[in-house]
Formats: sequence, structure tokens, C-alpha cells
Amino acid sequence: VPGFLTGMECEHLRQLAEGHFTRSLVGTKDTADGGDASGAPGRASVNGVYAKTAQTRTSTSCMLRPAQSGIVERIEHRVAALAGLPVEQLERLVVVRYAPGEHFNEHHDGKFRPRTIFVYLNELPEGDGGDTFFPHLGLSFVPRAGCAVMWPNARPDGKEDSRMVHAGRAPKTAVKYGFNCFFNDSVVRLMDYPTIDLAEQDAFVVDFRTLGAGRPAPPDAGGAIHTFSFDTEPKVTGVPGFATEAEIDHLFELSGNGSADAVVNPGKFRPCLRSLETPLHLIETASTPAIANLEARLAAVARFPLEHLAPLRVVRCSLKRGFSNRGCGQRAGFLCLSEAGEVFFPHLGLRCQMSRGDLLLWSNAVRAQTVDSDAYGGEGASRTGHQRVVEDMRTLRVHLPVGDATPFGVDISFADAPVRTPGS
Repeated sequence: VPGFLTGMECEHLRQLAEGHFTRSLVGTKDTADGGDASGAPGRASVNGVYAKTAQTRTSTSCMLRPAQSGIVERIEHRVAALAGLPVEQLERLVVVRYAPGEHFNEHHDGKFRPRTIFVYLNELPEGDGGDTFFPHLGLSFVPRAGCAVMWPNARPDGKEDSRMVHAGRAPKTAVKYGFNCFFNDSVVRLMDYPTIDLAEQDAFVVDFRTLGAGRPAPPDAGGAIHTFSFDTEPKVTGVPGFATEAEIDHLFELSGNGSADAVVNPGKFRPCLRSLETPLHLIETASTPAIANLEARLAAVARFPLEHLAPLRVVRCSLKRGFSNRGCGQRAGFLCLSEAGEVFFPHLGLRCQMSRGDLLLWSNAVRAQTVDSDAYGGEGASRTGHQRVVEDMRTLRVHLPVGDATPFGVDISFADAPVRTPGS
């Protein structure tokens, strides 16, 4: 399907995944004991699929959250329409990155996935390889940005269609990007949608300056960190003055700009991307002692293992609903770098007025739901009592304008699984 995605959509997906790539895994159907059919060790079940590393696959991947942004949600529904299957059976989109020489040997996606759609996110130089090859069909698809390829994995009788074995062949000199859309034979997309949607003038306003009044010395001076949990469901946590002025200046220095004006200059962005939350710089994990200290404090306040903390991303914030990034992880946060900023949660009825160094934390998926096989697809569905993560869409946010300045800050994301080696 040529032109299935626009150039802007391709770029948006690559930006969401940047900084979250980890070694690609190979998935098999989850079994009753929580492992895969072979009993091999690997990562815990996600979407009812048990994943593990394999020498046959050397690429890196990033699993996006369902409806991670308004654009992602529209793409998910477009993919479901193309597949002719309910969006509830769509596993989380997986952005893949193939550096020169990286590959995925011949494999089958599994009969438990009735349909696969693969979409290319960029193009490679002519003759550079990186094609998707179906040896039994004698077909080879050359990467073209925005082009989608769809195939079935099972025959009408439900048995595996071995003709659909395929390989992701290695690019020679360039980096190939794409994303996998796997449709499961079970319901895997569980969403908790909001029941309220307030206008900003009707929301409760929290001014972080009043929360921080009389607080002790900042963290770098040995003071305690004071956190505030707001009366919302799910909970949103605020930490006034979490980062010091020295740490904020250090973030600007690492961004290579040296000043806030250089970071947020909108003239350097393509017009079609100016409405989106835009990553400006990726801060390498533990790149300096100051960053390592900041990351350790973030993990402590979020009550999440440090190994799950993705690289911090300096971002230019979006002022339009649906254009903010939920983040790839179960827990997310925002560190304000502007002199003044305001974050609005319309489905929680909460407005947070922030200053430089203030921190917000919230959950993207806060609870598990027991899946009943009778209710979700009968024999082909997951076993009764199996628990899946429910996406909590009530924490969708938008940034409000404060004066004429463009709001910016640091996006924080704690992934479902470790994304960094211990000690880094």
C-alpha cells in the first residue's frame, strides 16, 4: 500500500522511539505457566506474547504505548481498517531499527497472529539492501517511506501458513526504520477511557509556588525532597523545585545550545511538525555525575527501578490536544525548564502552574485487568485469570501557553522492562 503514512507521520514515529531502542526480541504465544512453548527463558508476557532474545535477530526495537499520541491512535485505527480486524486485537506497535549489517533471519510471525502489517518509515539508497524477502513466494519489498506491506500468517483452517516465512535483510550502509503491526487472535488492547472532559477554566488550579513555600534547601544542598499527591484518580504527583538552577543550566549545556532561546527557536522545525511535541536533545544516561544524580533522584521519587528509566529528552512542548507524547513507559513525568509553564489534564480536571525545576509524575497504566477467555474470544483467547495491563487514558495532558514564550522541558519515561544496564 504505497503512501499509507505521510512523511510527517513517519517522522513522528521515529521521534517517539528515539532513545527507547533496545535489543529486538522474538515473540511466541504465551502459555498457561507464563512462559513460551519452548520453555526458554525470556521477558515476561506483553500482549499475551512471550518474548526472548535470539541470535537470528540483531536489530533494535521500541514498543510504543497504545494511543501514545493522537497521531499514533489515528494510525492504529487506520491499520485496523486495512487489516479488516478490530483494533482491540492490535498488539502494541513496535518501531524497529536496522543499522548496517543488522538483520532478522527467516522466520514466521506465528499462527496466533492472523495478520501482520509492516510499514517502512524511511528509504534507503538504491541497491543498499534492507528489503523484506519472502523466499517461498519469490517476493522482495524494497523500503519506501510510508509504504505498508500486509500478509496473513494462518490459513483459513487456522493452521500456520508456512509460505509466509520472511526475512528482514540487512542494509549495507544506511539505517532502516519501520514498524510492525501484529494482530493477535485474542483481545490485547485494554483501555480505560476518561468519563469527564473539563474546559481549562473549570479545572482545579495548583500553583507550585505555593506548594514550595518554605521548603528546605534544594537537593544538591542536602535538603529533603517534598512530594505532593493531588486528589485525582489516578494520582498525579508534584515536586516543587526538584531540579536546581545548576542542573537546569547543565541540561542546556549538554543540549549544545547554552541558552533557552536557542533550544526553543521554532524556526528550525518543519511547519508540519511545529504543533507536535518535538524532541530537541537526548541526554545520554549517566553521561555526567550531575545527570546520574538527577536520574537517581527521579527513580527514587517515582518509586521505579533506575534500570527502567529511559534517556531524558529535552522537548519543545505542544499546545494542542492530542499532540503531547504519553511516553513509552508505564510511568511518565515532565520536568519544567521554562521560567513559567502550565500543564492541563482535562480528564482529571487539574491544571498545574509550574516554574523552572518543578516536576510532575503520573501513570500511563496503573492497574491490571483479569481477562476471561469466554469474554475475550473463546478458545483462541488468553487463559482465564491471565492479567493484562490496562492503558489509563485519563492522564492525557496538554501544555497551556504562558505569555508569548514556547514551553519546553524534559520528558521522563519509565519503561515496562529494563532499558539500561545496571550501574549506567
